[in-house]
Amino acid sequence: MNWSSLPPDDQPSLEQSRELQWEFDEVVKKYFYQACDRLTQKLLSRCGWDVINDFKGLTLIIICPNQGINWHIVRHLATFSQYLQQWPGIAKIRIYPPPGTGSAMEISVAESWGY
Repeated sequence: MNWSSLPPDDQPSLEQSRELQWEFDEVVKKYFYQACDRLTQKLLSRCGWDVINDFKGLTLIIICPNQGINWHIVRHLATFSQYLQQWPGIAKIRIYPPPGTGSAMEISVAESWGY
């Protein structure tokens, strides 16, 4: 639904919109995690991670605490991609390496199959 086509009185407040977006993201995150196999869940539990939706698709954000975990995450990209492809829209994965070891990497799920 295009909110801008509604009269101002019929549009949700900015606070309501943010709260609904947060709740939606939390539900998506929960279902994404539950759809993952145990190895993938264990790997995610060793990182900071989140799934966000910008209504074009999902972005899986992973923050790696050390180089070893970062290496395992990169090797696991195809598996993450398989789970993200279950959702409609464009899916991306953004990986943040440990602080001071490089910059974030963002790839489209379609690109990740080469890993």
